Amino acid sequence: MAAINVLTYHYDTASTGVNPYETQLNPLNVKAPTFGKLFTTPVDGAVYTEPLIYTGVVIADGVNTNAGAPGLHNVVFVATEHDSLYAIDADNGAVLWKRTFLDTTNPGNNINNTLNATEIVPVAAYDVDSGTISPEIGITGTPVIDQGSNLLYVVPKTKEIIRGITHFVQRLHAINVSDGSDAATPFLIGDTTTCCTRNFFSSCCCLWWCNPFGKTINNTQIYVYGNGDGSILDPAGTGKRIVQFNAQRQNQRSALSLVSNHVYVQWASHGDNGPYHGWVLAWNVADIKGSTGFQLTGVLNTSPNNGMAGIWESGGRLVFESDGTTFYFASGNGTGGAPTLDLDGFPTNVNFQNSLVKVVPDPTTNVLNQNPNGWGLKIIQYFMPYNVASLDLSDLDFGAGGPLLLPDNIGAHPHLMITGGKEGKIYLFDRDTLGGFNSTNDNVLNAVNSGGHMTPPVQIGAALSTAAYFNNTIYWVSGQSDRAYAYVINPTQTALVVTSQTVINDFGDFPGSVIVSANGIIGGIVWIMDRRANQIHAYDATNLGTELWNSGQIIGDNLGSVVKFAVPTVANGQVYVGTRNSLVVYGKT
Repeated sequence: MAAINVLTYHYDTASTGVNPYETQLNPLNVKAPTFGKLFTTPVDGAVYTEPLIYTGVVIADGVNTNAGAPGLHNVVFVATEHDSLYAIDADNGAVLWKRTFLDTTNPGNNINNTLNATEIVPVAAYDVDSGTISPEIGITGTPVIDQGSNLLYVVPKTKEIIRGITHFVQRLHAINVSDGSDAATPFLIGDTTTCCTRNFFSSCCCLWWCNPFGKTINNTQIYVYGNGDGSILDPAGTGKRIVQFNAQRQNQRSALSLVSNHVYVQWASHGDNGPYHGWVLAWNVADIKGSTGFQLTGVLNTSPNNGMAGIWESGGRLVFESDGTTFYFASGNGTGGAPTLDLDGFPTNVNFQNSLVKVVPDPTTNVLNQNPNGWGLKIIQYFMPYNVASLDLSDLDFGAGGPLLLPDNIGAHPHLMITGGKEGKIYLFDRDTLGGFNSTNDNVLNAVNSGGHMTPPVQIGAALSTAAYFNNTIYWVSGQSDRAYAYVINPTQTALVVTSQTVINDFGDFPGSVIVSANGIIGGIVWIMDRRANQIHAYDATNLGTELWNSGQIIGDNLGSVVKFAVPTVANGQVYVGTRNSLVVYGKT
């Protein structure tokens, strides 16, 4: 049986994107015709999540399980925008079980219908006024697996008809990997209705007997104090205004995390259609199978007194320090322009749009005694580019790419981090001192003089993904009409230097994050998706100018339609890729 598991997005909590235990694939044997497509498994919707690999799983009989499937298997888990979760045999492509989150009857221990809906379907693109994910929206953020409890955590988004009214619902589920059933009652994150729904025949159809004037009602435990977009007067009678979680507008795009018995989930928007905010929620799941179940322990909002500032990172993730509590994320566009700062150098309106943010637990707060951005979690450092107002106006999200924590080093700045956004600048940080906001200069390690400002140089044609790190080298593919590059950090930690680049100079728009496979520090292969040609490419990690293989070399190896931000998974001698309607697997033929 294969032994390597891939249980989280980009392989680890630092988001390095590296599998250093790949003993079967190397630059000598990844070549046509001895390496190619092994099988394709059709699925019922687009796969925006990264496939996850869990070996040695005992599949049990149940309402979701296919005949003949019970027994020991290596499993690849795939989620779709049709609100389905598949457990597929990683070695032959057979579907072991399929869980749909659309069944209103709650068969077995499938807990879908907690609100007594008469119909549950995926959210349509027109429901959120955006075609960024189309034609339907279901599961978008990559799930995470807990090996200790054999549970997979996932957030489906659904449209539910309840007493004739359309509700938009998001829940967090804990799924048994053995049979796809729920291990606990799912947590209702939000249930939103406006009684105004869009359809193909009219711009807005409002039901006059409920929610006068299409007023939005959010049934949710998730709120923070603030007067930002969509805020209402606190129903609890505090006299304050609150910002609530809007299950229709919030897009659970980025990947889930599981660290120190806590599940973390974050949100952005559908096509910048408000009201929306950047949210991070945390749950303690140490007793998930017991009486406690999901215990909400933290709520953080990036824009409580304004709007936007979503956390999407092109499908990326929160990245964590080794202590398992301190984490970082990058946010997207906002409004309000350059901030006014308080005496501690923080924005007076506590809005963190287009920012890199450092967060720690805040046990001094709770839902009734909040800090400026929420409770249970607290922002302790941040970085915001000097030209934040221009980024906001031009839709140039700083947070279009996900951050990457680099291993500790012995230089002047032992704790480094990189990230980048739509401008194509790559920012190198000392994560002990992120830099805050300066209206003239960016206080980061690799800033150079540019137009009278100190700011990082443009080094890639838009960073709309998370870089990978292997053998002291950073690998990144452009998100728009440019090459993939390999970089090293110079000895003074003041610049990133290009060491190689691909011959291909256009991988299409939004090709997704780079993955590296290797056996320790040898045999490195860089895997890159290509949306222009609907292919996957393999490059020698020592020189991106050397292409080893691609899925277009032999007709039978065709990949099919690649969705944006697709991320391949490489493990145990095989490469797993989700497409618009299937899981495609490559290996030695």
